[in-house]
Amino acid sequence: MKPFVALLLMMLASPLLFCQSFKGGLMAGLSTTQVDGDTYSGYNRFGIIGGAYVGLDLSPKFAWQLEMKFFQKGSYKKQNQNAGDFTTYNLRLNYIEMPFLIKYKFKTKFNFEAGLSLGYLAGVKEGNEDGPYPSNLLIPFHKAELSYLFGVYYQLFKKLSFNVRYEYSVLPIREHINGERWILFQRGQFNNVIGFSFYYQINKPE
Repeated sequence: MKPFVALLLMMLASPLLFCQSFKGGLMAGLSTTQVDGDTYSGYNRFGIIGGAYVGLDLSPKFAWQLEMKFFQKGSYKKQNQNAGDFTTYNLRLNYIEMPFLIKYKFKTKFNFEAGLSLGYLAGVKEGNEDGPYPSNLLIPFHKAELSYLFGVYYQLFKKLSFNVRYEYSVLPIREHINGERWILFQRGQFNNVIGFSFYYQINKPE
């Protein structure tokens, strides 16, 4: 985690050192996620999002933004005793992510965004109603993840904005449980994520 903390500090310092050009600050929020390909549907896994960002205006309409954040993803299925289902499934994936975004200023308070995100899987917890799965039975996840994303910002106050973002894995995060694999479809499991975050700008807005 030390490199992650060091990079966060550098990102926070850069807008202060070059405040005439760069903008940066902190962000925090919640995610609702599912894993496509695990046979369980619904955005039932909730997690936290937190980190820092730095950006630069390229023109009156366009800007780029770089983020470094902690992002919880995964999947969750609860029991449905009324239907005779007493099984649960619990998957928690902890990622360190670095999204690179292009932002478009649509109106005074609205911004659209799109980009790619590189992620590193820092931790995994997977289990069912009996507890965590034994390590020798786990199908390993890929440590690296590449995702595409798009979203929208709404400026609430001068320094505070609210963001809604959709993110989806470009490549599988692991193979299917049964080991099956096809070239075009059903290639494995994919993170499917909706995030809700607040962005607070530290340096003074222009």
